[in-house]
Amino acid sequence: MNAMNEFVKPTLVLGIICLVITVLLSVSHEITQPIIKENDRKLAELSRTEVLTEADAFEQVEGEFPDGVQDVYAAQNGAGYTVTVTSKGYSSDPLKVMVGIKEDGTIERIKVLANNETPGLGSKVSNKDFVQQFDGMDSSMENFEAIGGATISSGAMKRAMETAFQVFEIVKGE
Repeated sequence: MNAMNEFVKPTLVLGIICLVITVLLSVSHEITQPIIKENDRKLAELSRTEVLTEADAFEQVEGEFPDGVQDVYAAQNGAGYTVTVTSKGYSSDPLKVMVGIKEDGTIERIKVLANNETPGLGSKVSNKDFVQQFDGMDSSMENFEAIGGATISSGAMKRAMETAFQVFEIVKGE
């Protein structure tokens, strides 16, 4: 066998295959990216209506917010605000929570959007019983109960609520 058949042709064929696959992946990404963004937008809008049920529509609020704040929306009818916050727990991926704060400064409801905490332990911060303790809570965070054995994850959730209340104070002051 000569060097052309043994090394050059297989290398050339593999190079062409890689080029074709790269082009196809790039085209696929360009086609699906707008669809994915629109689905994410719809999911976020639905989540906002879940955590602040009296709101009729939402308008994004811009400003200088604490670290971890993803976005802030105000209800157009004055019902309150939604704040999406990330907070570092035990996992390397942050806990992501959307908080609905009514105009009177109490939490209407929260929704955990992403939780990669330790399964069976830290992941309990997504459980209905734990999440519902925040309903009606004000910035004093009185009666907050951490999950035994998951204090780091519970602390992440508490910090997320505290950050949401900080944001509420900032936007109310505007």
